[in-house]
Amino acid sequence: MFFLPACVSIEKEGSITNSGRWMQWRYPGPKPLGQSKPDGDIAYELFLAVREAYTKAKGAFPEPILGANLKDWGDGHSFDPQKLARLINGYYVKDVTVKAPDGTETTYKAGSQVTTFANLRDDGSTTCGDWIYCGSYVDPDPAKGNLAARMSRDQTPEQAKVGLFPNWAWAWPLNRRVLYNRAGVDAKGQPLQPQKAVLAWDEAAKKWVGDIPDGSGAPGAIHPFIMQTHGLGQLYGPGLNDGPFPEHYEPLEGPIASQPFSKQLHNPAALIFPGEEALRSVADPAFPVVCTTMRVTEHWQTGLMTRWTPWLLEAEPQMFCEMSFALAKERGIENGDKVVLQNKRGKIWAIAMVTNRMQPMTILGKTTHQVAIPWHFAWVWPADGGDSANLLTPSVGDANTGIPETKAFMVNVAKA
Repeated sequence: MFFLPACVSIEKEGSITNSGRWMQWRYPGPKPLGQSKPDGDIAYELFLAVREAYTKAKGAFPEPILGANLKDWGDGHSFDPQKLARLINGYYVKDVTVKAPDGTETTYKAGSQVTTFANLRDDGSTTCGDWIYCGSYVDPDPAKGNLAARMSRDQTPEQAKVGLFPNWAWAWPLNRRVLYNRAGVDAKGQPLQPQKAVLAWDEAAKKWVGDIPDGSGAPGAIHPFIMQTHGLGQLYGPGLNDGPFPEHYEPLEGPIASQPFSKQLHNPAALIFPGEEALRSVADPAFPVVCTTMRVTEHWQTGLMTRWTPWLLEAEPQMFCEMSFALAKERGIENGDKVVLQNKRGKIWAIAMVTNRMQPMTILGKTTHQVAIPWHFAWVWPADGGDSANLLTPSVGDANTGIPETKAFMVNVAKA
């Protein structure tokens, strides 16, 4: 095992893409501590060492190693995030002439950046790391080309109605801020809700205004849902493991043994790992409380980095269990007490946080309590930080994506 000390995100340069598809550029703040360095530098250094080994000895399948175009990754000694961003966007390997729908032709020179994925080719004349980011880096000069680094809040009055901010950062694809935005206009391209229009057709100028249209052409040229087979919205979900009809299923664990919507309680296509069936609790009086996992602002993911940051750890120092006043009263628990959460998988301790945010639910006429625990804590640090929430969560995945079902499972809660 090798320990590779990567620095945290605020200590390195690069992009981050949020759930709104905004690709935003970050510049390094404080210098990395000790021997830690950006993970790009670590990967680059490792690759240089592997390639050096391949030049001295005949390794298996050497072409990808010896033929890799390292000039797009760095300077031969260290990793360059700006260069890699240009590669992810893509550039022309040779001169390419593109013919527009109106018949006009434009020739792009070899080495220039590709500005739209529509110009990508499968004949070797273009290269691109990821087509959805094509258009994010449109000029070799970072000051001109790195659109993810833009910080202008300028927008038209129409764009301001919905807060598009098209000149702040860059959104994939093509800086389109709202996907399927043509679904918000009528057959003439006029917004169905003018007071918060995302897109509108300017007949006089013969162009769309507002957001980048999801699909080219005038109104009526294409259907709005361009990524669907027929371009239209769908009532059914073909291709899904648990499709095509919509259906409600309860989680693997829950407080009820049957549901009023169908005879099938759980998703029959769910990914259930070996041994999980023996650990599940369904309407079990020994584990009557619904538990869910959550995040807090002060910590990132498992807390592996943020728990080592003193200010953040001071703000959220330990595993806690948020519960309602009703449940706390029923179990004789006061705010700040140490409690134990337990099910067939394991047991953890937490500090009780009694709030009005958590409320009992009435499910099929029965009062059911719920609690919430963060998943940022583990064993190594801090010493009194508590255990991992995943000691309690089931090993079951979504039928299509395999995403773990950690948002609903059953526990018992008692004062320690």
